[in-house]
Amino acid sequence: MGCEECFNDGFIGAVILMAGLHGVLLAAILTFGNNLKSKSNTYLAMSILGIAIILSFESSYYLGGYGSIPEFILNLPIYLRTLIPAGLFYFIIFLIDPNHELTVLEKIGFYAILSEVVIESMYYPASFLSFDEEVVNAYISSVGELLGLVTTIVLLPWCWHKINYYQKYLYDNYSNTYRKSLGWLRYFLVVFCGIALLWLFAFFLSEFGYENYSEGIFLVIMLSLVATLFFTGYYMVLRHDWFQIVPIINLTHEIKSSANKLSSKTDVYHKNLMELMTVEKLFEDMDLTLDRLSERLKISAGYLSQIINEKEQKNFFDFVNFYRVEAVKEKLLDENFSNYTIMGIALESGFKSKSTFNSVFKKNTGYTPSAYRRNQV
Repeated sequence: MGCEECFNDGFIGAVILMAGLHGVLLAAILTFGNNLKSKSNTYLAMSILGIAIILSFESSYYLGGYGSIPEFILNLPIYLRTLIPAGLFYFIIFLIDPNHELTVLEKIGFYAILSEVVIESMYYPASFLSFDEEVVNAYISSVGELLGLVTTIVLLPWCWHKINYYQKYLYDNYSNTYRKSLGWLRYFLVVFCGIALLWLFAFFLSEFGYENYSEGIFLVIMLSLVATLFFTGYYMVLRHDWFQIVPIINLTHEIKSSANKLSSKTDVYHKNLMELMTVEKLFEDMDLTLDRLSERLKISAGYLSQIINEKEQKNFFDFVNFYRVEAVKEKLLDENFSNYTIMGIALESGFKSKSTFNSVFKKNTGYTPSAYRRNQV
């Protein structure tokens, strides 16, 4: 049984170490790779490197070589838990807006990292004190871990807020969100939130003397981080286009639109807007944007956004796609389109992706496209 446990620990340690080395490679690719090199990805690399360092250290525990690591390396301030949430936070900020200037409050991630560096640097002076070194080191470790937890708890919801803000920006300015949306990043954050909750639970178990239970949870956390790194590597290599979204390049019209009052010409502009959609069928343009439509009407994008919001009670995305859905419904009953596939009809009507078409169609009709066609036959 002892040999079996050794084999299991050795296998787990090897997997964790492999993931740690994999993380170092990913961080290097994000920092220096030509296709992925950017300000936002540099911060993602920082987050990944934080995970990689933790995994590399933890692998030695299972491989039985923890005691062979030189003490001066163990005491270096490189085991920084705050790197992970802070790097992810700044990755999202600069992915959304590369030219964003951080506010004093948004620099909280840097303050947390600096604080943890100071805390982790206390191992050296602690070794020269007359106190029980093991107790002091345990206290320093607990304080550092608590700081990492607090930073994670503060920044992850903030990351979620930033993503929601960007999604709103997309729906206010674009009629198609294909390869622009950050919905995939929401799933990524959900995973991190789950890991953070496990971490918080394990921390309190450990602090209250239930180390036997906390060790099992920490192993789950380590393996979750391993899976996260491998999936991140997969998406970087095969789906690197997900890291090339349309950034927010102009926020001024969003701010000004709320201050604009609808003028006496609003009804005229609204009528002209309806003609562009129903007569000229501008919705058939897959890449129709708020700016492009406002140019046709010769008004500002902010003013047009306000007209759509107040007159149609919709954002730009829902407004344009309503007409696309209506066009699809007509074509599904038109004999001239009887040889078209449903997706072919959707493309003819201005939709760009199958997933967006299916979700928007069901939202507007309550049916899937195929179910709607069957019910109309």
